[in-house]
Amino acid sequence: MIEEDRKYKRDFLRTAILLKEIKFFSDHLFKEQYKSNDADAMLQKHLDNQIYLKYDFIPLNLLRESLDSFSIYCKDNPELTAQSKRLKKDLDFVNHLRNKVGAHLSDEALDKMIQWNPDIYDDRARTDELFQEYQIYRAMMEVAINSYLDTNGQQKQFGTDLDIELEAKVFYTYLLNTVNSSIHFLEEIQNIIRPNIKYIRLSESTVCEEEREDYFKEAIRIALEIGNDPTKKEKLLPRMAEILRMFGIDPEPYGEAGYTDFRFKTKHR
Repeated sequence: MIEEDRKYKRDFLRTAILLKEIKFFSDHLFKEQYKSNDADAMLQKHLDNQIYLKYDFIPLNLLRESLDSFSIYCKDNPELTAQSKRLKKDLDFVNHLRNKVGAHLSDEALDKMIQWNPDIYDDRARTDELFQEYQIYRAMMEVAINSYLDTNGQQKQFGTDLDIELEAKVFYTYLLNTVNSSIHFLEEIQNIIRPNIKYIRLSESTVCEEEREDYFKEAIRIALEIGNDPTKKEKLLPRMAEILRMFGIDPEPYGEAGYTDFRFKTKHR
């Protein structure tokens, strides 16, 4: 029961963090309408989008890494299971993109950027910094996209190499669909988890009768471990504090010089 409660709480945190971050980047990439006749302003907007993409890949890849943890909520739901499998395929591509544009700047990748986009060192770039920056990020994204190959050497996601400037719609349609599917999947998982979360009020115990013994045993074990090895205090005290709160006891941390102790007081209504 205790471990089950922890899993619900951990997985709820996963969904909450991932939803917040994926929606944040989605708002910047897809919902902001930009109207301008200023060519430089438009170029800056495109450059900003390329940079936002790098950071959007991080929570999407974290979702990919969390799919195994969420699988328990899908096992009796064929629709969610199918969603998870489709997401896994699309997020594998995101993982590749994240590794290419967010994790490494290898000589090989940089040489390919120079080879595939000579505009980076076009004469105009000598004096037009914004133009050069845009071409750099455009090349970075194209190298990442077009290096995702199947066993036959073809681009694995789209079946053909993409020019991100000429065929941006193809890539952004994929990304928008992946983002929307990710948000929908996380909301569905969160809806399954939410009814199982036990929220607490410090003024009253939230532990049901049949769970009391398990929590008391865990609290005693923690106290004995700390007594036997004080170096474990920093690691174990937060869990002790969590158990105490379940019984309506408020642990107040205080101390100095990095030493943490606890003062306990029962709140009364």
